[in-house]
Amino acid sequence: MVQLAKHDQQQLDKAKDLIDAGPLREMGFVRSLLFGQLRLDKVMPYPGQDAQDAERTNALLSELKLFMQTQVDPDAIDANQQIPQHVIDGLGQMGVLGLTVPQEYGGRGFTHTGYCRALELVSRTCSSTAVLVGAHQSIGLKALVLNGTEEQKHHWLPELASGRQLAAFALTEPEAGSDAANVQTSAKLSDDGHHWVLNGEKKYITNGALAGMMTVMARTPIEENGKIKEKVTAFIVTPDMAGFEVVHPNRSKCGIRGTWQATLNFNNMVVPRQNVLGEVGRGLKVALTVLDYGRCTLSAGCIGGAKVALEMSVRHAQNRSQFDRSLSEFHLIKQKIARMSELVFAADALTYLAAGMVDRHDEDLMLETAICKLFCSEASWRVIDDAVQIHGGAGYMRENGLERMLRDARINRIVEGATEVMTSFVALMGMKEVGEDLERVLHAARRPIHNFGRLATFARHEWRDVIVGPSWTGLDPQLVKEGEKLAQLTRLLARSVTRLLAKHQQKVLDLQLLHSRLAWSVIELFTMSAVISKLQSTLEKNNGADVDRRQLNHDLVVGKGYCQHAARRIQRRLKGLFRNHDKQRLAVADEVFDFYAQVDGDH
Repeated sequence: MVQLAKHDQQQLDKAKDLIDAGPLREMGFVRSLLFGQLRLDKVMPYPGQDAQDAERTNALLSELKLFMQTQVDPDAIDANQQIPQHVIDGLGQMGVLGLTVPQEYGGRGFTHTGYCRALELVSRTCSSTAVLVGAHQSIGLKALVLNGTEEQKHHWLPELASGRQLAAFALTEPEAGSDAANVQTSAKLSDDGHHWVLNGEKKYITNGALAGMMTVMARTPIEENGKIKEKVTAFIVTPDMAGFEVVHPNRSKCGIRGTWQATLNFNNMVVPRQNVLGEVGRGLKVALTVLDYGRCTLSAGCIGGAKVALEMSVRHAQNRSQFDRSLSEFHLIKQKIARMSELVFAADALTYLAAGMVDRHDEDLMLETAICKLFCSEASWRVIDDAVQIHGGAGYMRENGLERMLRDARINRIVEGATEVMTSFVALMGMKEVGEDLERVLHAARRPIHNFGRLATFARHEWRDVIVGPSWTGLDPQLVKEGEKLAQLTRLLARSVTRLLAKHQQKVLDLQLLHSRLAWSVIELFTMSAVISKLQSTLEKNNGADVDRRQLNHDLVVGKGYCQHAARRIQRRLKGLFRNHDKQRLAVADEVFDFYAQVDGDH
């Protein structure tokens, strides 16, 4: 067993608290990719709503669309830095603030897919309003739905589902942002055991100054194996508790200006013992499960804005002329439109595949939802930025809303897991089981006679055909080429991971430029799978004459275009794992840091 330095071991212990969900009955789709297994049965058939769920959702969306058009002014919300109370009340009366709350607790009991469709619609008009809904429902009250006792649910959820109260999720602190395990807010049980006493500070808490209930993470002393350790616990907190203080209700910011992010202070705040949410010491597990849901719905918000930006750009390019030619005739504009279309189609396919996986209660979804958030937040930013460029000076002005959309989209690459952190997370979590297998094999190789069976098993796994679940013969002929490329890249990925781990071993933990190449290879493989699955579903419907042929042809051109370009990017990244100029790039950064440190020291 590799011996880790003390600091690394402490970080590993934190990571185990964060990701240890116990043994899995079966690996999810993404983890399987790292082993060279293409589990098409996990992504096909493409999930969809049943007739009753679709009918309920469509009825809500019709009402919600009219409400957003007539009652929500995104420019005024942005300028005034506040969402009017009549908007919050209207969303509550429609049931939008309790869509995923079970009906027995006063909610509407919608599927995750239905909820994502609603979030996408809201975000088409106003990102601030979408963030308020998401902070309240996707993460604020979700911990209560997933981990609360019956008494807790019946007490809190009816008010939250109706919108009479808003919810918040209080994790972030001055020293705990992306490093969720570094929570410093403390909670100690009183001597009589009747309540907990919380002390600490939270910052950037969306809805924090508006919420009637919030989920708060705090560090608690736990006895394990005769030793006292501090582990995070989740608590239900209300603003009427003695010692609760709103230090700053909001801070002016770049985008989503209608939302409020509060700074909160807890000074010997007394929290009843029955307000513990889930198990004592298992708060990080609560947080991670909640964020799995939140990341999926955040993606729906991303694609809403991206779709609007694409639609605006196509129409502008068709109607705007320069040098006596339509903008739509220029190749550099066409390049942008093609890329935007491919990213929007792929993000949509990925979001609703992930939502479907949530609805069918797949056990292992940590990487799938993380990838969904990563891809959609980056794609949305790229699409809206391209839209501003296509519009030129008009895109930079406030009249058409694009500059607001650009500012609003920027936060998605930071919130609920910054891009850089999530990139390393996807790479390291994906390699985790492969590395453990390889370590056992290397140990067995030291005693080959006694461990012949283990070595033989590894060899069979290393050289076996890709496991594809349903037969490739089940794919429509128009998708066979993309399916074969997906299988080829899956095998290349698995071999690259094994080679990478064998070469770098423990050092791979710190090689983040390699993490990025590996993670984005995995991300785009999963996204290609989502696109192929969605196209296959559309083609199957077409056989029953249930599809608009013009729309079908459009989807095929765009979706196949994404797969072709993604495949080239994946090949380039996997090659770059072993042939790159990383040392030179890092040396430049080190020189810049050293230079500025010396300059600052001289002053």
